[in-house]
Amino acid sequence: MAERGRAGAAAGAEFDDEPEQEEVSSLAAVVPAAGLSRRMGREKILLPFGRSTLLETILETLAAAGVTGVVAVLRPDLPEAADRARSRGARVVFNPHPEEEMLESIRLGLREIPPEAEAVFIWPADHPAVSAGTVGVLARFTDPARAFIPSFRSRRGHPALVGRQLLPSIGEIPPGEGLRHLWRKKSGAVLEVPVEDAGVVRNVDTPDDYRKALEALALSS
Repeated sequence: MAERGRAGAAAGAEFDDEPEQEEVSSLAAVVPAAGLSRRMGREKILLPFGRSTLLETILETLAAAGVTGVVAVLRPDLPEAADRARSRGARVVFNPHPEEEMLESIRLGLREIPPEAEAVFIWPADHPAVSAGTVGVLARFTDPARAFIPSFRSRRGHPALVGRQLLPSIGEIPPGEGLRHLWRKKSGAVLEVPVEDAGVVRNVDTPDDYRKALEALALSS
């Protein structure tokens, strides 16, 4: 098996959790958040997290990192989520088929990104604990021909930063597959960025996940 590509030691350097905001006009973001929350048993994107909700925390982190052109893909039956996303400056797109795989939401969101974006963060809404510093580290590796995936202790996480030249390949992913298909198909263009941020692998999918995420958030405050 070929060794995974890594973006270099610079990614492991220390960085500020809340860097000075500087607009990154060449970057956009898609936040797929149209899931049905079956395993959580309630609308997880509206659950309290920090000073707001899971969804708003991600949008606030992107704003703190200076990322503009943010698209939130939501269910049409959650007007509160849409209002909250718009209040944080995101463009809202509705997925009329939330029962489909997340890939459908990603594709819907990509249709609405600014044409000048060199790369796009793809940030699932169940990973709210990623720091603005990590987003800034990924942003510094921007390359239209490559994708960068943060990793924590050799585990790949979110959000991925996908260069514009790779975005058409997302439309070619076969049914039943996800972004991992792209990572395999374009492995030579995919690099890992090691970061000291457990949030990149902290998924909030179940009540127990949520409890653990809140405990970790309290410890880091």
